[in-house]
Amino acid sequence: MKARNSETKEALILFVSLLGLISNYFCVLLVDRATSYMLIVVKFVIFCGDTMYYKKRVCAYCGKGFYATAPGQKYCSYECREKAQREKRREYRRRRFRRGRGYSPKPKPGDKCIRCGYDISHALEYSHEVHGFLCANCHRLIHSGSERRMRNAVRGYPVKLLGALYDPGFPHEPIRCYLCKQLVTPAIWEMHHMIPRSVGSNYLGMEDVVIVCANCHRILTRANNIIERYFVKFLNSELNPYYPHYTTLNQYEKLSLAIKLEIIRSFYQFLREKWNEILSQLRQSVNNDLS
Repeated sequence: MKARNSETKEALILFVSLLGLISNYFCVLLVDRATSYMLIVVKFVIFCGDTMYYKKRVCAYCGKGFYATAPGQKYCSYECREKAQREKRREYRRRRFRRGRGYSPKPKPGDKCIRCGYDISHALEYSHEVHGFLCANCHRLIHSGSERRMRNAVRGYPVKLLGALYDPGFPHEPIRCYLCKQLVTPAIWEMHHMIPRSVGSNYLGMEDVVIVCANCHRILTRANNIIERYFVKFLNSELNPYYPHYTTLNQYEKLSLAIKLEIIRSFYQFLREKWNEILSQLRQSVNNDLS
């Protein structure tokens, strides 16, 4: 039945094309040429639908023939795409287990980076290359992706960061982490979205981005309790540009993205001044866990 349906679709396309050529001749006699061409296009859209732009393809998962509706479409349906992605994830896990990388232990209180001695557990990651814990900065340096980032930096990639919060170098290259003020290379710095993308910050562009080192990025994403505590303290201070009006988290969540962006950018300037205090609190909590 499906083969017959595909054959009937192809026959319908040929029939409509011939019908368009014939009607074009009669339309020219009655109306102008532009109107006749418009009528032909309307007929194609009505009768052929989404099958008039792309040729018939074969699904990469089930092998069935289908007519694509997008230039990069590989699968005939949403279900086939989901199943193919699941298979890819399973194969990726199998390869990791074969190489002995299926399990990565989590850092414990007292663990440090075996290269630089960084002792905040929020930024530690297990490296299978050295079989030990590395801080995020050192971990980034030993991977091949750092070479690609260096090439992009030479080609002028950091120029795209105009509007973001960072300490600019020359020309337009971030040379220091915005929070800890540590010297960073293009292999280490990362972009952190101050407003989560799930809220809709994709429409804000680079003004929603702060350039930080990999260690500070891990701390921002993993030490949510401390960051939220400082954010509440900031909302109740005069540094908040909307201080008398919006001083609680519930009021902040109901604001528009433009007002949120103005508040969060000033908060990260406040966070930059308090960052050493936050790091000392994290180290103190680790010492309390050890004792």
